[in-house]
Amino acid sequence: MRATFSYASILHAVGQMLDQVGVKSIAIHEEEDGLFIEGFNSEGHLQVQMRYDIASLYDLVSRSENAVEERKQLTSVENEGTLHRFLADHKRELVGATY
Repeated sequence: MRATFSYASILHAVGQMLDQVGVKSIAIHEEEDGLFIEGFNSEGHLQVQMRYDIASLYDLVSRSENAVEERKQLTSVENEGTLHRFLADHKRELVGATY
C-alpha cells in the first residue's frame, strides 16, 4: 500500500472530479486532516463544496491512478491493432532491425 502521493497526483484526481461537475474556477484549502474544495460556476457563484479527509483523498487518488493505467493499457492495445490493420491493408509486414 502506497503511503504518500505527490501534489501533482492529488491535484490531478481532484481536477478530474471538478471537470466532471463542470466548475469554472476553484479554491482549494489544505486543512490539518485533508482538503476543503470549493468550485464556482462561470458567474462566480458557489457550485460545489467538498471536504476530503486523508482516507477519502487516498481513495480518490488511487481510483484516478487506476483509471489512468487502464486507459494506457487500452490505448496500447488499440494502437497495436491499428498498426497490424495498417500493415495488413498495405500488404506489409513489421521487420525488426538487427545489428
